[in-house]
Amino acid sequence: MTDTLNRRDLLKGTALTVGAAALVRTALTPAPAVAQGALPAGTIHSFAKGEVTFHTYVSPAQAVNVTSHIVEFADQLMVVDATMLPPTAQEVSSLIVATGKPVSQAYISHEHPDHWGGAATIEGVTFATLPDIRSAIATEAAQGNFPEPVNVLNGPDLPIGLSEIGGVPVEFRHYTNTEAPHLIAAAFPDQKVIIVQDLVYNGVFFAPGVDRANWIATLEALRDDPVAETLLVGHGLPATRGELDTAIAYIRVMDEAMQAESPDAAAAQLRAAFPGYGGEFLLSLIPEYWN
Repeated sequence: MTDTLNRRDLLKGTALTVGAAALVRTALTPAPAVAQGALPAGTIHSFAKGEVTFHTYVSPAQAVNVTSHIVEFADQLMVVDATMLPPTAQEVSSLIVATGKPVSQAYISHEHPDHWGGAATIEGVTFATLPDIRSAIATEAAQGNFPEPVNVLNGPDLPIGLSEIGGVPVEFRHYTNTEAPHLIAAAFPDQKVIIVQDLVYNGVFFAPGVDRANWIATLEALRDDPVAETLLVGHGLPATRGELDTAIAYIRVMDEAMQAESPDAAAAQLRAAFPGYGGEFLLSLIPEYWN
């Protein structure tokens, strides 16, 4: 596979390691994870660049298509986020086990519970994050709406900057005041892939964010970043650089909508502008951000 992926390439998938093949199929007919109870199965979308394979687990629509990413190196894994619910987190655990490789690094990208609510279900994995993110998670967890994520609250701090995993350069970046107060992204310079999480949603309504002007400026800078050929996002399927323009356009519309006469009017404006989008639940968060 060449280093440049278009949207069709991402949906086709590529050859996978033997350990993952049982769960991960070509994403044109994406592999269902193991459905649990009344919640439908999520799907797994995978592609390889060089010696690194990227697996994106996408939760079902009922769980707002939130993602977790498993980055597979020659002899180890990196895990990004834990999804929101125990059933979806169990599917992430199953994918980890299917690779047959140990997790050497795992982290929670930001404080919003749809990304860490399932952490307690992923046994044997300790998640690093930043102190500010961990503090916000502790506050949210104390409300009792999700199983206490001890494997996050007792986890280490994630060093920001250039690192190396399995001989592959990985740059951990810290963005502030975008969709969340603090957000970690992981860039792979050699593969030209960046795990942006909730800096970008793909086909799902966005949360209103902290500072939409700064959020847009952050995405504009990424448009010229060589690493951003392929984006692994926080909600929805993997995407390409062009999705940054779509996200910028969405945030601009959302910023205008947030000036409407009411949260309901703002939600209606977003539905009208983006009729094909999912994640209706996320529009219900607008009152929490209303000035």
